[in-house]
Amino acid sequence: MREPKRIWWARPRKLCALERPGGGGRSHRPERREAEIAWLVAQGVCYVVSTMRTRHNLADYERAGLDWHHAPVASAAEGADALEELLPVLRREVRRRGAVAVHGNRHTDFVAAVCAAHLHESRGVDPAEGMREAAAAGLLVTPEACALLGVGYAAVQPPTRDVAATSPGRSVTA
Repeated sequence: MREPKRIWWARPRKLCALERPGGGGRSHRPERREAEIAWLVAQGVCYVVSTMRTRHNLADYERAGLDWHHAPVASAAEGADALEELLPVLRREVRRRGAVAVHGNRHTDFVAAVCAAHLHESRGVDPAEGMREAAAAGLLVTPEACALLGVGYAAVQPPTRDVAATSPGRSVTA
């Protein structure tokens, strides 16, 4: 078993967003995929949502006893319809036993947006806060994913070191 490299538990033990198990694109490794799927199962994941344009990994989920939903998304910029499709799916599936994992291929901006939107809908969490948490967990957060949620990209970026290292009202050059 191996924990995925980039994973955000948006709702601990209920909903996570991650890169494709096994890695995305050319970095994909079958033995890593098997180990990461086993880790997800051990964490209680029972349902997987794949937003990849291809059907890769779906047969592996079936072999592991996981139910799945495939909603191909070309990019976060083109993801509005898929977001509307997935929110009811998440609403239904997080009520059931186990956890739900949502993954893209290599890019995790859309899956971060899906989970942030779910948190907003189900818990009233500000979408900007959800996107900040996703970024802090190592997921890619892009201006396109933020726009999908109506969030300004600047609102989810961590303060720069210069700003964070200064006290309020003091210039960096002072």
